[in-house]
Amino acid sequence: MVLFLKIVAGFFIAFLLLVVFVYYFIRWKFGNWIKKFADAMKEAFAGGVPPFRIHLRKREPSEEEDEDDWVPRENREAFEEYCAEFESLGFIKLEDYFIDEIAAQMRVFVDESTRTYGVVYSHPMLNVWCDIVRKFEDGTGWTFGLVKYHGMDSPPHSTHKFFPDESLADMVAKFQQEAPREGAILVSKEDFPAFFEKEYAAEMDWRIERCGPTEQEVRRIADLDGQECTDQMVQQTQMQWRLAIAEFQKERVLKRYRKEAELDSFQWDYLQNYGVVVHHKMTAEELLNLYDEDYFPVHHMEIEEEDLDDEDIAQQTAWEKRLGELRTALGKGSPQEVFRNMIELGNGSATHKWEFKKSVSDPVVADIWTRTYQDEENQNWDDED
Repeated sequence: MVLFLKIVAGFFIAFLLLVVFVYYFIRWKFGNWIKKFADAMKEAFAGGVPPFRIHLRKREPSEEEDEDDWVPRENREAFEEYCAEFESLGFIKLEDYFIDEIAAQMRVFVDESTRTYGVVYSHPMLNVWCDIVRKFEDGTGWTFGLVKYHGMDSPPHSTHKFFPDESLADMVAKFQQEAPREGAILVSKEDFPAFFEKEYAAEMDWRIERCGPTEQEVRRIADLDGQECTDQMVQQTQMQWRLAIAEFQKERVLKRYRKEAELDSFQWDYLQNYGVVVHHKMTAEELLNLYDEDYFPVHHMEIEEEDLDDEDIAQQTAWEKRLGELRTALGKGSPQEVFRNMIELGNGSATHKWEFKKSVSDPVVADIWTRTYQDEENQNWDDED
């Protein structure tokens, strides 16, 4: 399906990946003195992983009274110029929206005669860009954007071209010449937000199914940005995505389980605090991270050998041995089976008490567990002087 959000869900994602490259490059190049800055950057961009779901919030009439404030001041002139140019080309304004999850604003235009949409975006860091799109009954789509190629792979059935050096008028002319018209459809103003959100979700689900960016995508984006990309940077970027995906899937699975099991608020609070979800695409690193709370994959990758003491080295060795065993086990069984065996064997986890809740197949294939701690059962909650 055509993606109005291809720039948002492609260019924006690619931009955040570049932020991650810069973050890891700084850490690798300059060491600990820049750590506070790098950590702040990492926190601001949630490890370089964009939200897996977004929502369009319509700009209300009361907000339209203050025309100057809804788009950042530094973007206002360019934003209005693109909007005026769309109107001069025969497009009619459809609606204004906020995308709070990525701090972006957008104005949507439509040319009903050619069943073509135009979108102008504004973001405090990405500045202003626009694209034109057409959606078809068979689920395919075309998108042209006034941005450079972002380096990300496109989902199937999506044609996307980039024109960073063209004017908007020239890009629209090329689009009308090249893009098919037969089967093109329009979405009503009322249905547009739900459609946009669904399309974003569909693309992100496609990326989730691929377990985040491929090594080729990561290296391609780094190359386009002129950055050196090491194996470690690839691993760190991919692991950040995998951990974010695991958290996203956990939230989806637990919410579905809550509805099906009709949990009350107390039970739901307990499940949120102690629930663990093992889904069907987890790696050895993710399983070890779930089971051993001292092991955190990304931090483990960042530690330089010269910074390790004897105790750290012994711990690293033990983790590497365990990871090797888990990778072998995953070659013979599913992550759910491997994790179940980990719990049955004990693996030295005397402080944890695990309880299996349910296996589910929707929204993903996964097992639900709860993990409590032995010392919590005997904990004295009385205040001590």
